[in-house]
Amino acid sequence: MRVPTRFGLGRAAVALAVLTAGGIGWAAPASAAPAGMEVITLLTAPNSADKSRTLTCPVGKVVTGGGGYLTASPGAVGRVAMDQFAPSADGRSWTVGMREVGPVKYTGDWAFTVVAICATAPSGYQIVSEVKSGWNDYHQMSKTATCPGTKKLLGSGAQVENTNGAFVLTYVEPGFNSVTELPTYTIGTARTVEQGTVAHGQESLRAFAICANQPAGYERVRATSPMTSPSMHNVPVSCPTGKSPYSVGGGINVSSIHEDDRTQVMLTGVRSSGSQANAWAYEDADGWAETWYASVTVICGS
Repeated sequence: MRVPTRFGLGRAAVALAVLTAGGIGWAAPASAAPAGMEVITLLTAPNSADKSRTLTCPVGKVVTGGGGYLTASPGAVGRVAMDQFAPSADGRSWTVGMREVGPVKYTGDWAFTVVAICATAPSGYQIVSEVKSGWNDYHQMSKTATCPGTKKLLGSGAQVENTNGAFVLTYVEPGFNSVTELPTYTIGTARTVEQGTVAHGQESLRAFAICANQPAGYERVRATSPMTSPSMHNVPVSCPTGKSPYSVGGGINVSSIHEDDRTQVMLTGVRSSGSQANAWAYEDADGWAETWYASVTVICGS
């Protein structure tokens, strides 16, 4: 049975579930939350099927961001990755999808947690989406969605479309251009990688930007792990004192691009708790000799 839960950001962090090693809990410091902000979570039923789940904000509220992470499924680590991490077109809900990847499918049960960050609609609230279709380069494809005019980015999302499970997400990060390695306050960036085990035609990737007029206390904070080759990277980041996350995003970057890069590292979790957030990723079940790093970005406000 799936049971949605709600908790306000003004309280201490609540344990969401028993997590894999990547999900680290905090005793969150007091923080000022934007108007009407609350976090809703849902734990999926455990089974061995690819799945997606959607959370809808309470009446009168919209999503400013969300999260998703593999939960209490240690055997599935390195075998499951995200293919959807996105708001709905009307901003009322948040959907996360995860699927099994690799040459040999995982046969055990696994589950994940969906997180929706909801708030009273900020002034100028708007969802922007852009899609890119075609043949990918080096088994990857990137796309950005940009807020119009003077509006600022509150959060970002992405979903893989019409590829029969051939691609998964490796990068969904707000306010950062992964090509130029420069920060931006208007662009949401998404990137996929081919898992190399499923026949496919052209890829389609949709990127989302959650936009609004600049809110009080608006600030973007980013952190990265070292460029090394462990089985797992977990990267924490915090909003400054007195601020709370509108959204969080994460990504994976590898040291080289070649034939063997396909789904060697999997984005496994992105979440926030109180004023803090983290993102984590695992190498596949066979390990990988190349170096890579994980990144996390949080958009904060008060």
